[in-house]
Amino acid sequence: MSSAPTFSRRQFLAGAGVLGAGVAGGAHHLWSRDLPFPAACAVRRVRVPGPAGWAGKCLLFVSDIHYGNYFGPAEAGALNALVQAERPDGVLLGGDLAEKPETELGGFFAHWDPGCPTLYAPGNHDMDNRRESPVEQQARTHGLVMLNNAVAHWNGLTLIGLPSALRSRQRLSLLHRPGFKLVLAHEPDTWDWTNEPDLFQLAGHTHGGQVRVFGRPVELPPLGRKYPLGRFSRPGGGELLVSAGVGCSGIHARVNCPPEICRLDFV
Repeated sequence: MSSAPTFSRRQFLAGAGVLGAGVAGGAHHLWSRDLPFPAACAVRRVRVPGPAGWAGKCLLFVSDIHYGNYFGPAEAGALNALVQAERPDGVLLGGDLAEKPETELGGFFAHWDPGCPTLYAPGNHDMDNRRESPVEQQARTHGLVMLNNAVAHWNGLTLIGLPSALRSRQRLSLLHRPGFKLVLAHEPDTWDWTNEPDLFQLAGHTHGGQVRVFGRPVELPPLGRKYPLGRFSRPGGGELLVSAGVGCSGIHARVNCPPEICRLDFV
């Protein structure tokens, strides 16, 4: 039996145009085309157990902006407006802030003013083989709290940021501490690398597939194939939230997978 063919997102969209032309009026039953950011951007609300001092507070998780890939100053301004409208206590940037490690981010930071602290753990598109890439340097210069194998304590909440596992070694020993831990780790499949019970990992990387057909992603990246999108839990505790992200990788399109921001409401 021959194996099923595989397609890239770009190949699928090319084929989708042929199918749409050949099946009169029927293509919309197979998929719906979601416009890239900011159109169709959703805010997914997630209830998160946390320290008592955080009850009633919220953090926004924003991942995979990919600034420089069909995402420029206008989109940065729209993102900032969406974030401000939610009135968060803080923003967590979950990696792939930029399309390339050398992307110039002046246009992004000219519009970034959420009115609260921004914490950032770099993704694979942000990093290279240097100790600190130009993207990371710009993030630090513009006041982002860098969480690259680092821990931050914020009013009783422990936040741990790990770098992209595809670009750097992660100090998993940072996770071995008592109490609830909110972890920024870009690639979702790294959730299997630890069994800490009080850990809530926030990940992106997959874009939810960016193009989904019959509920399944057409293409997924390394370390993003087991947990492509949504909320996951395991016996004994520990949770993972995988966001579809904001931007696009490669093609400037989303199909059945709209961009999203995750709002973490602490209870």
